Amino acid sequence: MSVGQAPPEMEKLDGSPSAVRPLVADDGTIPVGPAPHSAAMRPDGLRAYVTNSGSDALSVIDTAVDAVVATIGVGAGPWAAAVTPDGRYLYVTLPGSGTVAVVSTATDTLVGTVGGLSAPRGLAVTPDGARVYVANSAADTVSVISTATNTVTGTITVGNGPQAVTVRPDGLRAYVSNHTGGTVSVIDTAGNTVVATLTGFNAPLGVAATPDGARVYVANSGARKVSVIGTATSTVTDTITVASNPSYLTASPDGTLVYASMTGAGSLTVINPSSNSISETLPGFAGPHEVATTPDGGYLYVVDHGAHTVRVRRRPASISPNTGSRGGGTTVIIKGRGFLGTTAVHFGVRPAKEFTVVSDTTLSVTVPSGIRSAVPVIVTASGGTAIVGHYYYRRLPVVNQISATSGPMNGRNTITLTGERFVGVRTVRFGTVEAPVTVLSDTQLTVTVPPSALARTVPVYVVSPGGVSSSLSYTYIGSPVITSISPTSGPRTGSRIVNLNGTFLSKVTSVTFGGVPALSIKVMSDIKVQTVTPPTSTPGPVAVVAATSIGATATSPTPYTYT
Repeated sequence: MSVGQAPPEMEKLDGSPSAVRPLVADDGTIPVGPAPHSAAMRPDGLRAYVTNSGSDALSVIDTAVDAVVATIGVGAGPWAAAVTPDGRYLYVTLPGSGTVAVVSTATDTLVGTVGGLSAPRGLAVTPDGARVYVANSAADTVSVISTATNTVTGTITVGNGPQAVTVRPDGLRAYVSNHTGGTVSVIDTAGNTVVATLTGFNAPLGVAATPDGARVYVANSGARKVSVIGTATSTVTDTITVASNPSYLTASPDGTLVYASMTGAGSLTVINPSSNSISETLPGFAGPHEVATTPDGGYLYVVDHGAHTVRVRRRPASISPNTGSRGGGTTVIIKGRGFLGTTAVHFGVRPAKEFTVVSDTTLSVTVPSGIRSAVPVIVTASGGTAIVGHYYYRRLPVVNQISATSGPMNGRNTITLTGERFVGVRTVRFGTVEAPVTVLSDTQLTVTVPPSALARTVPVYVVSPGGVSSSLSYTYIGSPVITSISPTSGPRTGSRIVNLNGTFLSKVTSVTFGGVPALSIKVMSDIKVQTVTPPTSTPGPVAVVAATSIGATATSPTPYTYT
């Protein structure tokens, strides 16, 4: 089933069509101010703060009663909001005045402003709470605010028209969507420098990092797609086709769902990151903007810009992973609610023989074997029966041949893999490191080898929605090093045996003395190569250079002297 395709017909346990109770309920509508845009949840989950861009105030929602209990004047046109990790302060951008407002969450009052910005839009607080990164949409820069002093301590030039910022959970990288330029800037937060500029986006707006920091999702508002950046390689590793033009993104706290706001279509698309497929679409909004979740992810607070409200919805169910081989055996985690008293879990018409009720919201299930490519997952519990999502059975890819079985430790060489069922493959795994691929056909793909810190042999796997393939081996070859030669001198007539001692010498294929090839070489081990010197007409010292089959060279620290 292609990404974005409608799921197959739902089944009863006996295989016939069935009507089931809804998985997601609309639990309330909260009127807020005009043209709301952003919602920021306090870490304790007791308060949500909503920016009303059509006024000069924030709405404060008490999540226990889902009602506005206060408003906070911050200045005209508040846009984006973010709460510090300790929950003490809220930072709000004010594009019109070029400032960021600082709000105390203890007193719900404005306690300061930071000026000197240029139409600030999106912002993000670092995980340690020390800094705030603010996108200056009119200056093509990102400002760095110190939360200790509430002053700008740095300015970083990024792409054209920056709009949104997300910081990786480890705090080492920030990602900025440059709406006008169609790029994403990657910032090294240690030095506050741009270390990569990713291209190929279409009017990018929202950006969201997954809780494990492995991926960043980017909403292409000018196209019907969400791009996925692999943070390990700073490359786009996948693209998800959606039904409309996505604007804003939020990842669930457990990383099993990503919510994409379709502002023009009035809907919320739910993405399953385990397969980067669409789980479902939630309709009925009048221009949804940003989404905030409760700390446990159980409820969504969707800012409905066009209706001047915040809609509260229960979290959709998720299955992670939601793909696997047809032989079954995969352990999946199902998140939802009402799972106490579960008596059966079915994948289509086939029952799961093993499942564990972890809690009322979590099931651990061993997937049975399957024949159909896509089946509904049906849970029967004390409260009734419900379809909680779909599971996709895939045949595993197979790797038969690799064009090069070794290469340098710094990687960057491109190799070709030959096998079967490569359509849908997204990455090749070198040991535990994943690298994006270019799929040429169902039987062939290319991949750029990632670097390795060690000289070693690692298994090479192909990773597809169906699972992980069989493996072949790839060896990272260390660069040769000559530590000494023996003897260090000999007659001009040559034919003298000279031993090269060092490390990583097993791949040496040639040795030269003063640029002249040795009469012969013999690799004795990884630490020793035996050579025979060529003749020369000129006495004196010459450089001894060894070269490997992959182009790496090593020069002896002591020259060889012809006498």
